[in-house]
Amino acid sequence: MDIRYTALLLVIFLGLDGAVHAEEGPEQYCNAAIKLYKEGDIDGAIEEARWCVESLEQLAQARQTEVFRTEIDGWKRGKVDQQNAMGMSTIDVTYTRDDKSIQVTLTGGAVGGMGALAALSQLGMAQAGNKVRIQRYTAIVDESEREIDVMIGLKQSGMLNFSSSNAGRDAVIEFARAFPISELDE
Repeated sequence: MDIRYTALLLVIFLGLDGAVHAEEGPEQYCNAAIKLYKEGDIDGAIEEARWCVESLEQLAQARQTEVFRTEIDGWKRGKVDQQNAMGMSTIDVTYTRDDKSIQVTLTGGAVGGMGALAALSQLGMAQAGNKVRIQRYTAIVDESEREIDVMIGLKQSGMLNFSSSNAGRDAVIEFARAFPISELDE
């Protein structure tokens, strides 16, 4: 089978995965896993346990989405875009004020070594930018001619990034200071 075809099937499956979970809750899957385990069906129990964990991760991501308020410091929120694939979740939101925009990306929900990957990513960015303190977190400010990025490593194995190509350094940092970062990290 062609690798591109396999990758396409994986993307389609992952896209359908969220729709399937929306119909049933984690309690059903977790209880089914326990029942199958007690009956001696280890393979079935493992499959249901995976669905249980996936459902719980979706609930956690939905709670995180609530922190992306409709307005923060005069900036208005656009559409909330959520993705979840291979143990990693991403929430993207663009805030606008006047003709300026700031994109906020939360990458987290990491399973296993993916949290370490996020931490390594932050360390890599530390070489390219300046450090500032935002709400008791260390942030890396990376400026180029076209864009400013403010990256914050969360304590709960996630990464929060604020970026803009038109808002300016001070505006992005002030927005990050107004954003409810600690609520995401609870």
